[in-house]
Amino acid sequence: MAEANLHHVLLIDDEEGIRKVMSIALRDAGYVVWIAESGEQGLEIFGRELPALVLTDIKMPGMDGIEVLRRIKAMETDSEVIIITGHGEMELAISALQLEASDFITKPIHDEALFVALKRAEEKISLKRQLRDYTENLELRVKEATAEVRRISDFQANLIDDSLDGIVAGDADRKVVIFNTSAQRLTGYGEEEVVGQLTLEDLYGKELVDHWLSRQSQKSEPSSEDLSAHQDTTILSRQGKRIPIRLTHTILEEKGQKVGCVTFFQDLREIRRLEKQLVQSERLAAIGQTSATIAHAIKNIVGGLKGGMFVVNKGFELANQEYLQNGWDMVQRNIAKISSLAMDLLTYSKERRPEYRLAQVNEVAGEVVELMKVRAEEFKVNLILEATDGLEPVAMDVSGIHQCLVNLLSNAIDACWPEICGHEQGQVVVRTCRHPDWAICVEVEDNGCGIEESDKEKIFTNFFSTKGADGTGLGLMNVQKIAREHQGRMEVESVPHKGSVFRLLLPTGPAEERENGSESQPRENSNLESPSAGA
Repeated sequence: MAEANLHHVLLIDDEEGIRKVMSIALRDAGYVVWIAESGEQGLEIFGRELPALVLTDIKMPGMDGIEVLRRIKAMETDSEVIIITGHGEMELAISALQLEASDFITKPIHDEALFVALKRAEEKISLKRQLRDYTENLELRVKEATAEVRRISDFQANLIDDSLDGIVAGDADRKVVIFNTSAQRLTGYGEEEVVGQLTLEDLYGKELVDHWLSRQSQKSEPSSEDLSAHQDTTILSRQGKRIPIRLTHTILEEKGQKVGCVTFFQDLREIRRLEKQLVQSERLAAIGQTSATIAHAIKNIVGGLKGGMFVVNKGFELANQEYLQNGWDMVQRNIAKISSLAMDLLTYSKERRPEYRLAQVNEVAGEVVELMKVRAEEFKVNLILEATDGLEPVAMDVSGIHQCLVNLLSNAIDACWPEICGHEQGQVVVRTCRHPDWAICVEVEDNGCGIEESDKEKIFTNFFSTKGADGTGLGLMNVQKIAREHQGRMEVESVPHKGSVFRLLLPTGPAEERENGSESQPRENSNLESPSAGA
């Protein structure tokens, strides 16, 4: 990826006055400014000078700002684009944000708003570069270190002990014989507590070590792929916690006989922290940038509250019990909506650590079904719970999974509304079951309107909704967020006009291990393996 010049700004606007005023302000602030009066000219300058920051008017003759944004984002560069909009162009601004514009500012342009937007864009670029550099450096070190391990047939004590990375070696009986200084520093163990006392299985887990040895025993010669491959897993600390690491291993042989195993690993805690920081900053930026969508949703709810109050007041005036009941029902429905919106916003914007405890998923699903019965009856939807007996308890954040299922059921019931799907009798089935690759599967199946194929990839993205003015897009974003916090996964199957199945998959493994990871993949070895990011 080409690295753009951080303090270079490309300004694209067809109005000469705006170009002149903004370029003066930018140069006074210390930026190197390139000016273009059209989208075509702007792209030509961008390709030549590669500025990190692009300010472009959204409406211009010929190529407009949206097309400029789309073409820049298609290039291999870390540049950020800020959109300049006029009054009444909010829909275009939101479209630009959906195309990954960094921000938008409105005319007339105030210097304070301009420089706040530029600062946000610069911070985002810096954070992406920091994360990329850290990851590239880590992968380079893994490759170099693994090649070194393959070349060495005899351990060099000084080299091992001075290594910045953790090195642990075991003998033919899997007893630890080498535990270098970095491994001691990372885990908190002293060398005398580990060497000759613990096995590789104590540190990494029996299934993982068995997996290494079984793969190696199937081949007469280890391939270069086996020796260079790395995996994300965890190692046990003295405090009993699992620490995330990136690990390589190789089996040591002498005259065709296995004599030991050496592992080489790096601490992943810092890169996990940077990943969380980037996700959190993008999440908060998304909320700020789409405030118009949220404001519109709140406006609709306030309108519903006012309507309910009017009907209630009319009921008092006419002493009409039916008016009073209908008006109060309207007020209650809209209070529930504003409460749900506030909870969704809080869940999405706040970085939280799941509070894991062993719980029965059947109990959580049963509570949610009972809670949603009244809503289902309102929509004339048949709500069914099919719970598999004998499911083992799973470590989960009960409140998070509860909220996840409430959102899924609410969407399923909405999809079965007769005016939308055309069915006289909608049906939603909540199903709990075992899964071959995961601990637990919870399915929410409906016979509603379904999801168009073109929308399936968008439903978990920022503020995307198929409900028009009635939706904020927060519900499924939070479902995805909660699933990832559990290292789980969401799957969707849908046929337009026939219905949908949303599937929540929760992994095996102790709760303390999950706190160090991100979204899971199904695991083929040990529950100590840390998975890579999933869908």
